Amino acid sequence: MSHNKVTINNNQFKALLVCTTWPTVINYGSGILAREIGRDMWISGAISVLSTLLFIYIIVYIGQNFPGKTIVEYCQDLLWTIPGKLLGFVLAIYFLVSAASNVSMYIHHLTDFLLPETPFLVVTVLHVAVICYLVSKGPEVIARMGVIGFALASVFLFMVFLASVSETDFKRLMPFFDSGILKVSIASLKVDSFIGIDQIIIAMILPLVSNQKKAFRSAAAGLSIGGFFFVFYFIVELMVMGPQVVALMRIASMDFVRSIQITQYLHRFESFMVALWYWSMLVQGGILTYCSQKAFVQTTGIKKEKTKTILIFIFGIFLATLTYFIASNRVFFLNFREDTWHYFGLPIQYGLPVILLLILAIRKVFHAVKN
Repeated sequence: MSHNKVTINNNQFKALLVCTTWPTVINYGSGILAREIGRDMWISGAISVLSTLLFIYIIVYIGQNFPGKTIVEYCQDLLWTIPGKLLGFVLAIYFLVSAASNVSMYIHHLTDFLLPETPFLVVTVLHVAVICYLVSKGPEVIARMGVIGFALASVFLFMVFLASVSETDFKRLMPFFDSGILKVSIASLKVDSFIGIDQIIIAMILPLVSNQKKAFRSAAAGLSIGGFFFVFYFIVELMVMGPQVVALMRIASMDFVRSIQITQYLHRFESFMVALWYWSMLVQGGILTYCSQKAFVQTTGIKKEKTKTILIFIFGIFLATLTYFIASNRVFFLNFREDTWHYFGLPIQYGLPVILLLILAIRKVFHAVKN
């Protein structure tokens, strides 16, 4: 699983980022935004994609100044050993909590809508077991699954379009910036808390990308396509149900899918739609758990492959436990995603790249003056 023995081609890299951008934000993101800014929620989504694109450029630029190193490794170069290792542990926790949040959203779909009589813990353990299996196979296999996930996501959006086109009302989107430009821009931070994970994932897997010269182009394409997917979904939700209805829903995406049908013959196809959506969720959960374990291994300096294999099992136990703790209570999880997570996630997702960029710039200036 060493990153210098594994490569991901740029198409896989792009597809992987598509799968980490769209599947979680359509779950809780639309309801959270609709309660805050109503019909302007899709504009906040678009603003978030543009701002995240800038930070992806920053993180790719920093990473290319330290070829072959992940953010955990070059943080120890930029921040010195002890602060760098502390940050490595923070990143390991950050990725693990993000993975637990990802798992929670899928399990809520199953236990609330499709398998209400199945115990929450059973579904959690089964899902985490699949994720641990993916991690054991390594990032290359996860990236290959991302290519399939990209294709299935496209089918998902196409079916949503077919099923909803006859029920859409463009007037439900008007007027634009109804909540005010400032409020809409601030609300984009809600979306940032979902898709801001992209730049930190890139910082962990950039050394695996085969063509480093095209890394930013591939990353930008992945974010843009994934961003289009969820912004499109936001728009369709608004045009079919209206902002007032979306705001009332905890998982608006599932209620929306259950309310639409393709002609009078194909209806109640939410199980099929969840299957299409789940593939991207699985890719996201797999790469987040891999990054968590990788950050821990690089911080602690573990070298033995046998120990790394045991760690996958240990991380699986932590992931299942954490998922059950934060997600078995639906109200607690919604409050966690809507409020608490911002204070932990956003400083890492957007503050850390800026700090590292400033330190790198100071070091370059100092080196130039010294020479």
